Amino acid sequence: MTQDTKMDSESRTNDENNLVPENTIAIFTEHPEFDEVAREIVRPLKGEVKRDWFIKHAYFCLPLVIGNQYGFSVKSCYDFEATWNGGDAPSDTTVTVHYGSESKNKQFISSHFGMGIVTLQNRFHFRTPPGINLITMNAPNHFIPNLQNMTGVIETDNLRRDFTFNLKITSPNVTVRVKKGEFIGAILPIPRFTVENYELKMADEIFPTKLIQSENEAGQRFGVERSTVDTKKPHGNGRRYFNGIDIDDNKFYKHQKRL
Repeated sequence: MTQDTKMDSESRTNDENNLVPENTIAIFTEHPEFDEVAREIVRPLKGEVKRDWFIKHAYFCLPLVIGNQYGFSVKSCYDFEATWNGGDAPSDTTVTVHYGSESKNKQFISSHFGMGIVTLQNRFHFRTPPGINLITMNAPNHFIPNLQNMTGVIETDNLRRDFTFNLKITSPNVTVRVKKGEFIGAILPIPRFTVENYELKMADEIFPTKLIQSENEAGQRFGVERSTVDTKKPHGNGRRYFNGIDIDDNKFYKHQKRL
């Protein structure tokens, strides 16, 4: 073994010479033949404002519109259907994948863990910058009847292989159907040691009574405005939150209207 070969074998992602750049999720495919598959089924949700079940009024809700665009979606490569009989064994869930004319090795879909779980294994894995986890979840505000994406938190800055997406069938003896190209899950980057450092406290443990009263009164006045003045505005909708101002016209801190 030459010195150069030895150095190559010892190098790894996120060592001091091979850091994943900040604000980047790197995709490592098993083989270049799967590069196009990864580009096809992993997509940023930025710009994916619409959901097919939204009525027009829902798009006036800025939190929903922003939420729709959070994270990166992962899609199914194939049509498939699955039925769970309520048992815990892998054999208690039947999965039928319809490949059509597609290659059968782009994505593996099976009952692997039992408990009514459908497992999807891709031909690539993600790496994130040091200290950044990925959370698996449903694509925001996208729902498949009787199917729920299981939430996992993965140290993708450290893990040097793939992880699976696991979908829990929520109702036994019901056939779940997923279409090719449908969102089967999403990933969301989040700094490690962030969520668990937060704690819940009652306001009176932190703030004086006068401030609490002021906060409550502001909420009450906003409720009155929503049910009276705002109903006479276009689409029956005030835009205080959208415009980033509170009931006293104070501006929100670093308000975000769009991604």
